[in-house]
Amino acid sequence: MRLLWMPLLLLVFEAGTARAWCRSLSIASGSASCRQRCLRLDDFSPEEQEARGIVELGWERPCLEYAIEARGARDLPPETVERIVGAAFARWMEADCDGRTPNITVRPSAAPSECNVPEYVPGGGNANTLMFVDDWTDRGHASAAFALTTTWFSTRTGEIYDADMELNQESWTWAECPEDGCDDGRVDLGNTVTHEAGHFLGLAHTPDNPAATMWACAEEGETLKRDLTDDDIAGICALYPPGSSDGACEFEPRGGFDPACRADRSTGCGCSTPGHGDDAASLLLGLLAFGWWRRRFKTS
Repeated sequence: MRLLWMPLLLLVFEAGTARAWCRSLSIASGSASCRQRCLRLDDFSPEEQEARGIVELGWERPCLEYAIEARGARDLPPETVERIVGAAFARWMEADCDGRTPNITVRPSAAPSECNVPEYVPGGGNANTLMFVDDWTDRGHASAAFALTTTWFSTRTGEIYDADMELNQESWTWAECPEDGCDDGRVDLGNTVTHEAGHFLGLAHTPDNPAATMWACAEEGETLKRDLTDDDIAGICALYPPGSSDGACEFEPRGGFDPACRADRSTGCGCSTPGHGDDAASLLLGLLAFGWWRRRFKTS
């Protein structure tokens, strides 16, 4: 068996939990296998939590939106991408929490994003962007990876402020595979985005269940992760229990919706310094080793 792995990439904030499902923490396990170690908050004493700033991650607002970057995918038409991405988020929103659904709603924005790099602008407008990336390796990402999710959050509370998904179309051809998968080396977009949506919402890699959507590994052409397992459902229901908010909804990203990259805004970013006050922003590059394990070869 040949396994291709790349570690979690991390700029200031990170991920974790350990049970049948795993919640993202502000530190990462650094595990180098499909069966990744899951860190939990109670693995650390209160003193260590305070000293190291260890917090659980999650969105505090019940209503979110994402924007697909305007250039879209090379290999799929825009309407197909929109449908697949919408269905991927819907699987999480429609999870069965004992006859109810998680208290989280995610919808597409009314306008596309114009920004093809992950970024968060404290004190300015933002977009939770899903982008297809042609210069993947130039960005320092491993060519074998399918996708990467970047999350910014408060180091004080763990509140997620912004999340962006990068999808690798330099190395891979994206497809809508049949139910039994693709056998020609293409990668199923729904399989990948459903996994990435779990990271977007605050879940880390499931430590013990290879069938789970949040398992750290996938093969090209696989469609298994389109459908949530009981482990995945338990995780999303725990993070966003039904009826856990007052129902107030504001879908616009933090600071309002702005589709442009910071460098392209004629008025400038008007932003505070990352790490200052409540807007302490940190980016967790890629709660994701998903897709690093590209191929498995049987050996005798």
